[in-house]
Amino acid sequence: MGARLAWVDAARGICVLLVVLLHVRIFVYAPLAPPTNGVEIWTQLTEFFGAFRLPLLFVVSGLVASKRVRAGWSDRRTVLRAVSLYWLYLVWLTVYAVLSIVFISPGIPFRVMTPLHYLEQVFVPDSMLWFIFALAASVVLLASLKRVRPAVMLAVLAIASVATGAVPLTRDEALWLHVVYYAVFFAVGVYLAPALRALATSRVRWRVPLAVGAFIACQLLWQQSVEGTVLESALRLLRDSSAVVLSIVVIALLVRWQPFAATASAIGRRTLPVFVLQLPLIWVLYLLPPVEWSLDVAWIRHLAPLLCTALIVAASLGIHSLVMRGSGRVLFGLPQGWRRRILQRVASET
Repeated sequence: MGARLAWVDAARGICVLLVVLLHVRIFVYAPLAPPTNGVEIWTQLTEFFGAFRLPLLFVVSGLVASKRVRAGWSDRRTVLRAVSLYWLYLVWLTVYAVLSIVFISPGIPFRVMTPLHYLEQVFVPDSMLWFIFALAASVVLLASLKRVRPAVMLAVLAIASVATGAVPLTRDEALWLHVVYYAVFFAVGVYLAPALRALATSRVRWRVPLAVGAFIACQLLWQQSVEGTVLESALRLLRDSSAVVLSIVVIALLVRWQPFAATASAIGRRTLPVFVLQLPLIWVLYLLPPVEWSLDVAWIRHLAPLLCTALIVAASLGIHSLVMRGSGRVLFGLPQGWRRRILQRVASET
């Protein structure tokens, strides 16, 4: 079990690092760096990892929640998980709204512009918090439909994922489309958890070359499609699925190296503060003049996305540690009284 937990935590850690790296490149590096000297390289790199970061993150999130979600609402811990996720979403949406009053700049992404914009986001996400919203929605959906056969649920969610390719993409629609597209990956983690664990612990000699070959083939097929079509979405789903298989196989091997396992797992066990704090920290980096000035230095410019990612992760974990020592811990979890009330039936039943 230790090895299995190690690869799951390591996968989450790697995914959150890739997510922050992408956002740093889009919202800090690209706007502030000179138009040459590496910007395009970082763009290509972060776009390539798009097949890996979120599909894998949703799969391992579903795997971790598998037993409770499949138990449905009869397990009060499922209720707790759904309520906790939506609590986090609302709390940090409110934090973003308050900070949006302080951080005012045309280049600031995902500000909560008006009270109406805030109310709209209670139901339709329009910020980096969409991931937490998607997890809550997926838990509610699968727990409510626990009597539906897993094969049917996976098929329906896969069809819904592919159908997102038929919706014209605009900024306002893109994030809720992500919620729909990635739901099938969460369901894979929930319903195929034993198969995923078996894949991670398999000793088949050719599993890495086979996984690499399958991903390359799927990637090449996807590249031949036209963006914004159902065919492109279907091929992207196939590519992302092969990327999940490749990721699990590779990470399961890498965690055998203790330094990698320790570092990646340590971040993977604390992904929440990084996810919710990355946006305010990106705002700070974007607005701080020394950040832009430093990009005139060649070696800093070339390594800036990595340096900013490391800074955001370290700052997030540091802020989280400080906040958790006081009453501010409600920013990262339900109040204890609420948790006890939700779980009281479990205690009485046991």
